Amino acid sequence: MPVSLLWAVDVYGRVYSLSTGEQQWEQCHDAVLEFKRVTAVQQCCWGIACDHHIYLNVHSSDVPIRYQEETYENQRWNPVDNFSDHLLPSDRWKWSDITGLEHQPLDSFLLPSTNWEWEGDWYIDENFGGEPTEKGGWTYAMDFPATYMKDKKWNSCVRRRRWIRYRRYKATDTWAKIPSEGHSGPLPDPFNDISCGGWEISEEPRGKLSLWAVSLQGKVWFREGIHHHSPEGDVWEEVSLPGEVVQISCGPGDLVWAVLWEGQLIVREGITRDCPQGSSWVVVDSPNPEAGAIHVAVGDNVVWAVTKDNKVWFRRGINSHNPCGSGWIGMVGEMVMINVGLNDQVWGISCVDRAVYFRQGVTSSELSGKAWKAVNVPRDGDIRSHSSASISSLVSLLIPCCC
Repeated sequence: MPVSLLWAVDVYGRVYSLSTGEQQWEQCHDAVLEFKRVTAVQQCCWGIACDHHIYLNVHSSDVPIRYQEETYENQRWNPVDNFSDHLLPSDRWKWSDITGLEHQPLDSFLLPSTNWEWEGDWYIDENFGGEPTEKGGWTYAMDFPATYMKDKKWNSCVRRRRWIRYRRYKATDTWAKIPSEGHSGPLPDPFNDISCGGWEISEEPRGKLSLWAVSLQGKVWFREGIHHHSPEGDVWEEVSLPGEVVQISCGPGDLVWAVLWEGQLIVREGITRDCPQGSSWVVVDSPNPEAGAIHVAVGDNVVWAVTKDNKVWFRRGINSHNPCGSGWIGMVGEMVMINVGLNDQVWGISCVDRAVYFRQGVTSSELSGKAWKAVNVPRDGDIRSHSSASISSLVSLLIPCCC
């Protein structure tokens, strides 16, 4: 049976995980960083440190994360020089991508961050369509662009060959800092909340994820380009909002909810595999008009919320066709924050004793569950002496980690 992990942060900024196969909280040792938030999926854990920067901890595996860079060298034949890089003005670049439209010289390829390293130098790919080419790896065609073949013909006027270089992600099992860069440069303010999910939206590319973050000024950002061969993603993109956001939650599929400063909630619509960041927001009123929402948590088909009076609420009618649901149901218990894990299991921190609780009786037919039960397990010493959590002390997400 696959082992699952519950991740948590205590008031001292220390990150812990609780495995279904163990009987105590295990501290994720890091001598430097203290964290405010964590959010996790099967292959990695993201966190916001006390410096307000986002860090990524990719779990190591037997198969390293490698990415293949490629570029094409293009040449044209002429009576004087034979094949050479003296191309026509209308031709493609001497070094280009496969389409010939992008200029890609060898020295233009840089590592995305210090978390990557080159495995070796550039080399020529001497295979074409599964068959070996002549020495040098050239393939021939009548003109650019055209159908290439590995054998040179009497009318072969152009040729190209592919150069390959691999880079490897080296920052596994450690907290690696993620650059705070947007399309137009450094982001204007640091982050305050984070949520990762979206792995059920699309199976291609492998390991594709959605990462949402909230800044101190209440802006929401979406991290583009996260997948198996690019665990850090590419760049942050700002998402327009109807107001200032304080907290956000992203489920495994297309559910994304956020809490506004005024206590209302907003729901992201239009999320698809081609548009994982969605297209618009819909405002949903707080469960209690006199006590606005302070926290929201979503799963596959559920939404839970906590209001300023620490009351817990369940949103009925949630599904992929109706992400807004149809109404709120008040639940027994008082929490300072909650979160939803795999199979829509719910976890929370009680406002009474600051202990971690999980929701018993959660099934596909009864998503609201039946009762709260405390998680009474020790951790690297006396858990009770360090577990008086604040509202920012836990962001838990149950994640499957196969042994």
